[in-house]
Amino acid sequence: MSSPLTPRRVQSAPEQIAANLKASVLDGTLAPGDRLPSEERLAEMFGVSRPTVREALRTLRSEHVLVSSRGRTGGYRVAEMSLRALDTSVAEVISLSLSMKTLTYAQLFEVRYALELRSAAAAAEHRTDEDLVRLRAALPEPTAPPSEEDDVLALDLAFHRALAECGHNPLIVGFAGATATAFRRFSDDVQGVERDRIFAHLDEIVAAVEAGDGAAAQEAMARHLDYFVRFFDLR
Repeated sequence: MSSPLTPRRVQSAPEQIAANLKASVLDGTLAPGDRLPSEERLAEMFGVSRPTVREALRTLRSEHVLVSSRGRTGGYRVAEMSLRALDTSVAEVISLSLSMKTLTYAQLFEVRYALELRSAAAAAEHRTDEDLVRLRAALPEPTAPPSEEDDVLALDLAFHRALAECGHNPLIVGFAGATATAFRRFSDDVQGVERDRIFAHLDEIVAAVEAGDGAAAQEAMARHLDYFVRFFDLR
């Protein structure tokens, strides 16, 4: 008779230490900015060698849970704002899912569409004068001649990130940036899209944000994204 149990991989010592430290961050025992004990002290606490502790700390640093610095006052500290890494990490997961075909471009765009509408409304509702200055600076010039470094989709992405930052919601900033980044990567064909069409209606979004009109900002964003909807036949 076969056993109903499924063998599970046993965590290595560094993985266990990393999980323990991460749990301390999640439950508030370790707060953002808190300095961790030295590697020697951590090794004593967990009953392991310093190289084992070092591996665990490096893992947490790569996951943006911890930051490190050198010098007399250096060492590891809890990251102040781990959500700053959300854009990159989520974009990588989405891109991998697209390449493995566990996610479709239409599904990605459906989420991005909703996020960008919410981002535009939040920007209109919460922007500051300083935000408006940065948003206007990120507004691409539709008729400017492209240069070798001038990737029109990168300029569009920079505008969407600046818009999200106007809303002062780190989750919107992270997720909107991640979906936009992944969307940009999805096909070489995007390099053939019309520059003026890509930048269409961005000025209307800025005007609505400046006026504090969330509904108008959403409507302008929908008009802006409509080009991608039709170009890539995503609906």
